[in-house]
Order: sequence, then structure tokens, then C-alpha cells
Amino acid sequence: MAGTRAPKQWSLSKVETITSFEAWRQNLQYTLSLDQNFAAFLVDGFTWLKKTNANPLRGIADDGEAVAEANRRTAAQKCTHLDLMLGQIANYCPIISRNTIIKNSTSINSIWQSIRLHYGFQSTGGHFLDFNSIFLEPNERPEDLFQRLASFIEDNMLRAGGNIHHHGEVPEADEELLPSLENLIVLTWLRLINRDLPNLVNQRYGTE
Repeated sequence: MAGTRAPKQWSLSKVETITSFEAWRQNLQYTLSLDQNFAAFLVDGFTWLKKTNANPLRGIADDGEAVAEANRRTAAQKCTHLDLMLGQIANYCPIISRNTIIKNSTSINSIWQSIRLHYGFQSTGGHFLDFNSIFLEPNERPEDLFQRLASFIEDNMLRAGGNIHHHGEVPEADEELLPSLENLIVLTWLRLINRDLPNLVNQRYGTE
């Protein structure tokens, strides 16, 4: 039985939504992870330095004895693989300067944040207020509206190492989408379809 294959990678366009960007990002990250030379750079928390004349190896060290000898790589070899991976990302992201990705990035997450910033949907505390600007658009299916609401909330949830703090503290783990928040999304969705719809649903299913 043939294994599941990711769709062929495509390039970002000048206009993207949060949903289309996430689809692009997840597909690209999965594709890159299939190459063992790239996989380590995609792990959350793995960082490197900007590429400069003073830091040609970007703070990356040789593998030690803890790594099997057959799998050991020098810092120079790792940097070569890192440059190849960053070049691949840049090829599929023509809307961002190649130097931003290849020379100035410091982690895979820093690249995603640069792209989010370019499109104007980088997660910030103030950005969450834009949730109030979401409405059912003309000729939009209710199902599509729900996906926009859910994607917006998921994109603004707290993440370890992210830009959003809670009471001045940086979260140690990614926030989970709990049932209460899912219920609020559904309630908002019903109200945006028709302001009387929540009451109608409550009358029909409120006792169940």
C-alpha cells in the first residue's frame, strides 16, 4: 500500500490568508522534515545565529561522541545543510527577501514570524481585537465563516516562545483549544449567521 504523500509544494503569492499561509507552511515543513539533513533544524527550540563574517558557522557545533560515528557531522557540514534548507524555503517564498531567510533568520519560527509580519497577521495582543471585525460576507457559506473564526482563534492562542504574553509572563507551553473556547467560537458563528439563531438553537437543544 502506497504511503501518504504531501501535495507538491507551491509558492506563496502576494495575497494570502492565515489559513492559506498555514497550509503552505505545514506542507513545506513536512516536506523538509523528510530529509534527515534538515529535520534537526525544524525542531521547536533549535536556533542558530545570523550568518555574518564573524559567525560563519552560526553558533553551530560539531557533533560529539554522543552521536554515532557514522552519523556525526561537522559544524561546517551542518551549516551547508542549513543553507540548503533555507534556500529551499526562500525559493517558495518569493515575497520575502532571500537574505531575510538565508542570512538573517535565527530559527524556523523566526522565518514564519517574518512572513506573518509581511502579510500583517503576525500574532499580537492587539491583533486579537480584529476578531470583532469578522462578519458573514456576501455569498459566503456559513461553513467558510466558521473556518475563518476557528483559524483566527487558533492563530492567536498563546505559544511558548511566541509574541503574546499573559499577565506579563511568557507561556511555557502552547495553549490548547479547550471546549469552553470552542463553544464561544460556535456561539459567535451562530450569532453572525443570524442574531436570533443562538436562541433558536437553545430552544431546540438547550435541554440535551
